[in-house]
Amino acid sequence: MNIQNASENFTVLVIDDDNIVIDMMQLLFEDECQVISANNAADGIETALATNPDLILLDVRMPEMDGYEACKVLQDNPLTASIPVVFLTAKIEVYDEMHGLELGAIDYITKPIVPEIVKARVRNHLQQKRQRDLLAIQSTTDSLTGIANRRRLDEFLEIEWRRAVRNESTISLIMIDIDYFKNFNDTYGHTEGDKCLKMVATEILKNTRRPSDLVARYGGEEFCVVLPETASGPAADLGERIRADIEALNIANKGAVGSDVVTIAAGVATASPGTNDRLKKILDEADRQLYLAKDAGRNRVFTSEI
Repeated sequence: MNIQNASENFTVLVIDDDNIVIDMMQLLFEDECQVISANNAADGIETALATNPDLILLDVRMPEMDGYEACKVLQDNPLTASIPVVFLTAKIEVYDEMHGLELGAIDYITKPIVPEIVKARVRNHLQQKRQRDLLAIQSTTDSLTGIANRRRLDEFLEIEWRRAVRNESTISLIMIDIDYFKNFNDTYGHTEGDKCLKMVATEILKNTRRPSDLVARYGGEEFCVVLPETASGPAADLGERIRADIEALNIANKGAVGSDVVTIAAGVATASPGTNDRLKKILDEADRQLYLAKDAGRNRVFTSEI
């Protein structure tokens, strides 16, 4: 694989208290991928959380917190657990290697660094990471609509909920249901129903422009939008825009009541979660608001803060 062609996609984090090693890695990979660095384990962990690199090169021997401790912290955090870690070490014994692999490291690179070996190993690990990412995307994508599936929604929401707790920030969730979709299928058939689902998914996706947001198919004719660091007002505004834009598609639905086109009902919930709050709380509230919107006549958005 030519990593240079994918340089914008790969980031390697070097955590080492030796600036010579960091400078060497910068020089080795300056034309192939982005290299970021930290001079100690604590800063390295924070950088990993902030940047989500594709690979971490981690020095074993560092003051205050060594590489083994740092690796355990990274593996224990769901935000960084999937980032592959390669240890950098000047000396390696069988026990040390076993201990590192047990902690979750995928490889060791010994010092003094041999540039050709380092390049080959890093390239191999980045290639494997790309393959794993592609498989992960396939397993978390809804095959009909092309957006995230329920599995991806659950994973993403768990991560963002934890992030909101840690950062003391808000998170919003929009739950969407297509009004009278069973009637639509009964009237036009399941092939047209599938087309309708795709069009609705595309319209929801068009309205969520931030890379940090997630649109997912919750199941059947239900969709969810996860909005990290979003207050109730902007979340409600987004829900209303989605509702209006889907109605404006003018997809005929003779089976609907009170409208002759496809419409949606939506429930919006916003939370500022504390350490003792459960994720189910925001899901239940969004679902409750959706039920209220449907009970009030559908084709509307109900909002709540919890």
